[in-house]
Order: sequence, then structure tokens, then C-alpha cells
Amino acid sequence: MTTTHIRRLVVRPWTWVAFLGAGGVAVLLAAWATASPPTPPQGQRFGVDRLRIMRTAGGHLLDFRYRVVDPKLAAPLLTKAARGHVVDEKTGARLAVPDMPKAGPLRNTGVAHAGRTYFALFNNPGGLVRRGDRVSVVLGELTAQLTVE
Repeated sequence: MTTTHIRRLVVRPWTWVAFLGAGGVAVLLAAWATASPPTPPQGQRFGVDRLRIMRTAGGHLLDFRYRVVDPKLAAPLLTKAARGHVVDEKTGARLAVPDMPKAGPLRNTGVAHAGRTYFALFNNPGGLVRRGDRVSVVLGELTAQLTVE
């Protein structure tokens, strides 16, 4: 190839405007201008972020994890009185935190510390909830809609 051919292969920014035309550019600008403002992340009101839920123990448990950002706001989530459960959106099944005879409920309780990740395990009998399913996690006042990883 000669240098003349190589220069023609370079795509310049103005070529996209010519390709889209004035109507295409107007549609893109209108869509950008009417975009809804981003919603605050789930859990921000409770001083937590990085909410996620995944299957564990061969699919017999669901492992819900969250990181504390503001210990004062997150303190109610870590009290023993804050009960938790997961609701499967597909079947409506309500899955509880297992309460072991010697270990007690399989979730963190105590004092919240900023930057620390906490957990709550939920029963998943027979692997009812599968990867990709939508669930609602309720822990005290916190309710989060998540997709199972």
C-alpha cells in the first residue's frame, strides 16, 4: 500500500457526523438531554454499599454481603433484633436466616466498622433460587432488589 491508501483508511471524527446525518445527531442529542438522573445506589440510605448475593455451599445457602460506609447509619442492620429474609421474585418463597443450635443465626451482629464487609446467610432448600434469579433481600429496614450471582 502506498501512503495515499493508508491515509484514506483513517477515520476522522467528522466522518461520523456525515454518516449519521443531521437527523441522527439531533436524535442522539435529544436522548442525551432527556436522560434521567442516576438513581442512588441501593443501601446508601443505610450507610452500606457493594450489595451482592450469591449461591454457596453447593447451592443450599445464599450468601448476602455488604460493605459498611457509615457505621452510624449501618448500626441497626447489625443488631440482633434486625431479622432478615430473602424473597424469590419468581416463586414468592421466603427464605430465612438459619439459626444453628450452637453458633446461632448465620449472620453478623455487633459493632459496625467503616470499610468492613459483613454477611448474612439464607437457607436455599433444594436450590430453589438459581443464578440469575431476581430476589429481594430484607435485613431490618433495608430492602434491596438484587440478581443472584
